[in-house]
Amino acid sequence: MPLFGGNQSDSLERYYPVPAANVFQALVHVLPQRFNVKGTDDFTLSCTFTSGASLFTWGENFSAQVVPSQEGAVVRVQGAGKVGGQIQQSSRTNKLMNELFDRLTAALRPSRS
Repeated sequence: MPLFGGNQSDSLERYYPVPAANVFQALVHVLPQRFNVKGTDDFTLSCTFTSGASLFTWGENFSAQVVPSQEGAVVRVQGAGKVGGQIQQSSRTNKLMNELFDRLTAALRPSRS
């Protein structure tokens, strides 16, 4: 999935021992908790979303895709600042991607009684 303009992009991926369709459903569920969803495609298991401006950035554009892998799925997320060259852009982009993975992990983790 191509990313946005000439900005430097960051990417992270994580494996989940859960079927890809379930991971995508959970991803679509947790995204609106923190991001503005721009589009989802349940055929390609992909989506695009954005974050708002912060003290040091004008916000970020993201794309994510869930890819079936072995007995589970890999979630690949790419992000880039809406405006290039912002102070601490890469740090914020990575922080937001890790926050997304934390929310997704919490949503997918079986509850412990």
